[in-house]
Amino acid sequence: MANTLRAGRITGDPAAGLCERMCIEVKRVFDGCRESVSNQNFTLELNGIPPQAVPPLTFIRAESHGNAVFTLSDEENLANGKTCFSGEVSIPVIVTFADSLGNRYTATSNVRFFREFALGTPANSIVPYSLEVFVAFLSTIGNFISPAAVSVNACYVLIAKVIVPTDILVPTYGRCVYPDCTDCGENTCNAFLGLPLFPD
Repeated sequence: MANTLRAGRITGDPAAGLCERMCIEVKRVFDGCRESVSNQNFTLELNGIPPQAVPPLTFIRAESHGNAVFTLSDEENLANGKTCFSGEVSIPVIVTFADSLGNRYTATSNVRFFREFALGTPANSIVPYSLEVFVAFLSTIGNFISPAAVSVNACYVLIAKVIVPTDILVPTYGRCVYPDCTDCGENTCNAFLGLPLFPD
């Protein structure tokens, strides 16, 4: 019999098996926007360059590593029911480079830039809203402009969301039942134990 208490597509009557109403604490996305940028120039100050790296250094790539942070500097209510959020986006970045001997190393940096978002916000309530920013950043074009700084041409995707902590009531099928884990390949012991005790 198929296990119906697991995640996946519903087949048949979706109401069959519903057994309770469950209150779940979630982060409701009240409003959001997306921005895709390419061919943007940034200067990255590097931290943690290994002392054994022998100059000259050659840039290889820079990519986001960790959560972006939005530091709010101003918040202004607009006439259309939206709010203008202004502040600095900070993105932690890992920079990969090679030294003159061909050894690869990494260092850390932060990409920082000013940004404004016009987003809808909920009416006043006891539970406050917040602004969250996600950024995926990538560059494969750049060069060292000093022993501890690189100039890069990068692209990034930014998603800004107005988040409201919310308790919602949803119908559920109860607790999930997980199937047994299986190996990716043949299990040596199972194959061995499945052999006949005596040869034919």
